[in-house]
Amino acid sequence: MRFIAIQTDPVWHDVVANRQRISRRIDELDAQPGDYLVLPEMCETAWTSDVAALSLAENSVDWFSAIARAHGVWLQAGFGERRVGGKFSNSAMVIGPDGTVKTIYRKNFLFPSERDCFEAGTELCVIDIGVAKICPLVCYDLRFPELWRIAARAGAEVFTVSSAWPMVRHEHWRTLLVARAIENQACVIAANRCGRDPSNEYAGGSVAINALGLRLDEADAGERDITLAFDRAELDGWRAKFSALRDIRSSLLGNMIITQV
Repeated sequence: MRFIAIQTDPVWHDVVANRQRISRRIDELDAQPGDYLVLPEMCETAWTSDVAALSLAENSVDWFSAIARAHGVWLQAGFGERRVGGKFSNSAMVIGPDGTVKTIYRKNFLFPSERDCFEAGTELCVIDIGVAKICPLVCYDLRFPELWRIAARAGAEVFTVSSAWPMVRHEHWRTLLVARAIENQACVIAANRCGRDPSNEYAGGSVAINALGLRLDEADAGERDITLAFDRAELDGWRAKFSALRDIRSSLLGNMIITQV
């Protein structure tokens, strides 16, 4: 199967326009049934802490479920999820090919500018999609290797990242994604946005990385799709040959709730 990162240039706070763009891009992919598509962080609104803008996308889950079902694909989409009490979480939904929501991952590590308006997650999700076990993460989570390590210990083989990572720290993005793949002997497929908004410019750089840390496909600053053809034999062979994961000292890691789906 293929993992495909869809790099988008979202229109600021325009849910209708962004849904039209997302729908068109997925139609143009000619995705095969069972492929796993990854969209960027808050792909319907662009990254924002504006509650009024986030509220415009109240039916996000239903809309993305219909898209996944129509194409018979797995779909991961970043969105602002309204929580009990009126706050939002910066979340990523994972929807199966039948349109069923398999899990909603809530960003554990909030960027400083998010902390007044978003509620942080407290769990990780590891999802068995048949071909591989995947772990969805969101943007700033990339800077915290302990989160990735705990997920790898729980069985994660492919990390799927939805992001809105700004150009000013683009080399951090490129370096850290490769480091996370190498450390955890896992594949990474990361979808970043491109373009600009009122506060940031984005360099894109969506990327597919194999378990040895090699960039197999990488976008520039324009809208583009990035593909990772998952190779089970390569991943299993590397993990069997090189014992880094087996040599981890679990006593040095913390604990957190892991939802296994």
